[in-house]
Amino acid sequence: MILEAATLYIKPAAINDFESVFRSAYGIISKMPGYLGHELYKCIENKDEYILLIRWNTIKEHSIGLHQSPEYKEWNSLLQPFYDPKPTVKHYIDIRVEGREFEREKQMVQADLSNEEEEL
Repeated sequence: MILEAATLYIKPAAINDFESVFRSAYGIISKMPGYLGHELYKCIENKDEYILLIRWNTIKEHSIGLHQSPEYKEWNSLLQPFYDPKPTVKHYIDIRVEGREFEREKQMVQADLSNEEEEL
């Protein structure tokens, strides 16, 4: 898995519009081959700063599949007007830590059990 991390700075007068447009742009990127999921976080200290984390199956699916697609041009045309300056984007790989996968699995099982209890 590849984690794409983008630091986004949004023009202050356009923050609300950015968040709205981003919600609609999600439908574009979520359909791309290799897309696994994403999160968008707003900075507490700097209201115009966001971190966008997108998980991709492979770097090839991201860098070639996405960037050479017509969908990327649409995604970019929707969001590019809000950026000031252009986003900083970096890509990361997971460093396995023994025991961490077990903890994630345990949390998922506990969440599933809680959901089942709520349904009863």
